[in-house]
Amino acid sequence: MLEPIRLRSGLTLVVEEAPWQQGVSLGLFVRAGVVDEPPGQAGIAHLLEHLVFRGTRKFAGDELSGRIDEDGGELNAYTTKEYTCLWGRTLPQGLHSYLELLAELFLWPRLLPRDLRREVDVIAEEYQLWLQSPEEYVCDLLETEVFAGSPLARSVLGEPGELAALDARAVRAFHAGQWRLDRAVLALSGPIDVARVRRMAEELFLAQGAPPRAASRLGAASPRPLAARALASQVHIAVGGGARPLGDPGLARQGMLVQEFGGGPNARLFMRLRDEMALSYGVYSYDTAYRAAGLWAVYADLPRESLREGLEAIADEARQLRRQRWREEQVESLRRSARGAFLLALDSPFARVEREALQILLDRREGIEEELGRIMGVRGDALRREADAMLAPESWHVVGLHPERGLFHGSFADVLAEEAERCSK
Repeated sequence: MLEPIRLRSGLTLVVEEAPWQQGVSLGLFVRAGVVDEPPGQAGIAHLLEHLVFRGTRKFAGDELSGRIDEDGGELNAYTTKEYTCLWGRTLPQGLHSYLELLAELFLWPRLLPRDLRREVDVIAEEYQLWLQSPEEYVCDLLETEVFAGSPLARSVLGEPGELAALDARAVRAFHAGQWRLDRAVLALSGPIDVARVRRMAEELFLAQGAPPRAASRLGAASPRPLAARALASQVHIAVGGGARPLGDPGLARQGMLVQEFGGGPNARLFMRLRDEMALSYGVYSYDTAYRAAGLWAVYADLPRESLREGLEAIADEARQLRRQRWREEQVESLRRSARGAFLLALDSPFARVEREALQILLDRREGIEEELGRIMGVRGDALRREADAMLAPESWHVVGLHPERGLFHGSFADVLAEEAERCSK
């Protein structure tokens, strides 16, 4: 675990000296995401992420991209429900120039009305692409079901009507209140010197004024109806429920169960739905952890006439996993797999940067050895208790997209009962 450095401006700096690398990987993470959006402004966090690249106090938009391209570097951004990140890579000799760009983007974006209108149109196109991606659509709407009543139920893309009503003043207020140095972490990994990076960051990331009063948070979003379109012959479903939040000590065993259930070609659901029943080409399970809550889920594409059969197979595999009597060699295989996946992910410089930054940003400090200890400490009796709680179908939600009936959602029991009744007619 790297030692964070608090700068005079309030920015937290984390540096990994990695002399074996050719380039510098870095990310500027700020605790400003969907959960921080004011009422009536769904999507403003993602819109701001787009807008900062339109130009800053010192650089027009084309100048920004030109400076990034000078040494073959890369600069991009993404928004999540809990934070926003500006990330990229550069060569060591270009680091000062790169950090200057990051500081400009973070502190001094222009946020002009004409740029806002253009980016709202861009996001409207992104929204339409999302609607035309059934897999992404049902998985996102499952979070709306599972997190109903929570800000986590909101989509990163927001609501088209609320986005269209935003003006530059609202975006500037969100930027001033949320994109603050005391809410941000700058993390770097590369052939760099901590003291030199600190001097550059102190010079470029200057202190901000006092923040405006914080806005209240949003409530939940309702599932949005899907516009009519041809979706071939498949039904797309996401099935899942609540899970452990970020930092929960049980995340290691939860992750192992998710992997065993549907995490790869040797997983139960893959072998059942694809290899044995030939029902689904794309089936997998996953889990997501946020600060306040978590989610686990299964996605599958099924023939339209086989929805009931697919749902029953998922429930049956869950039932068998809940009854599993774990032998030590089975548990050891899961432990080795989880340990290997964790360590291999850290081969990526940006993955290490991201992990260090989010540990600080999301109030979770756990070293690599401590996390590995949790993985290697999982036992069979704990796995069975975890499966019994997580894989009980009475706690599941379903969101699906049918080529004829469109969007459907509800509890697993209700959706299965409705499908059974339909099949009996």
